[in-house]
Amino acid sequence: MGTWRIFTICMYLGFVAAVSWACFCHPVADDFDRYIYEALVRGKYETPEVVYPIIKHSNKRAEESSILDSPTHLGQLEPLYAIKPLYVKAIEATAFTGLPIQSRINLISALSLFGAGIIVLAWTAKPGYSALLMAVSAIVRIFRVGTPDGLSTLVVLAGLWAISRSKLLPGVLLLLVSVWIRTDNILLVITILGYLIWQKRMTLVDAGVLSALAVGSVVFISHFSGNYGWRVLFQFSFIGGRAPAEIDPHFGVAEYLAVATGSAETIIPQVAIWALLGIVAWKWYSPSRGLLMPVWVAVAAHFLLYPSPESRYLVWAFLVTGVIFVSALQPVQGPKACDTEIHGAA
Repeated sequence: MGTWRIFTICMYLGFVAAVSWACFCHPVADDFDRYIYEALVRGKYETPEVVYPIIKHSNKRAEESSILDSPTHLGQLEPLYAIKPLYVKAIEATAFTGLPIQSRINLISALSLFGAGIIVLAWTAKPGYSALLMAVSAIVRIFRVGTPDGLSTLVVLAGLWAISRSKLLPGVLLLLVSVWIRTDNILLVITILGYLIWQKRMTLVDAGVLSALAVGSVVFISHFSGNYGWRVLFQFSFIGGRAPAEIDPHFGVAEYLAVATGSAETIIPQVAIWALLGIVAWKWYSPSRGLLMPVWVAVAAHFLLYPSPESRYLVWAFLVTGVIFVSALQPVQGPKACDTEIHGAA
């Protein structure tokens, strides 16, 4: 490895470290979810009556929330967040740092960004392009919020990178771990297993066992977290309701289509540029371009099940698409080579 190569890698790592530090120091100000995760962690050793006033007065958005108006309603919100058990455990595990809970949440997001940056470089081997990719605002933002999205992106990215290097066992195991960070990652697990069967890189029996393990994990997590189910989540998120435990879901196809159509108007402009990069990467025969198929099938399935206008649920797919696009970029040809091609075409 040449001196210049070592220098550019060091510069890249320094850049990613600086962005990670900025994310740690400057989290998104109006983030609400992080305080429910704090309530979950505090609930391990404090009563709801003690936890509630701390969470309620944690920031302006929490104080103004009509949903967060009592310890009872706080408790009814918690199952929506307890369904990400590995993320909650990560917050608990960082207690050794001595940082307050909110700072530990920031730390997990910042470290996830740094880890993702290392994987991006390992996958593309192009420090300059990788730096530009890691600086995209849609990507950086998820590492500034107090949600599992940053940690989930890191684990998913690591799993897909391993699969792209034909290390199927660690790759699939990482994707299975990601289900314990976000249960909706099961959609990616299923599509990846289907892709590996189609490519004859995995037997139907092995894929069936792994699929059963993924589905069993979701069922297990949902049961012990007190999950309300898809219909309650959909109505609470998109139609309305004061508290999820008090909702009797009653929407039909017309209401679903109205939500999906409205959300599509917002999400399509955010997705379009990444879809374009994916198409270009496919046309250029990028290494690992085959992964674009299961990735974007999982994206479509996620939107159909949970038609949110927020792109944070899809940023892992944006990052993977960007990596595959960057991997397709070739060195610019010199004038002589270009002239030869032009004259040959003439």
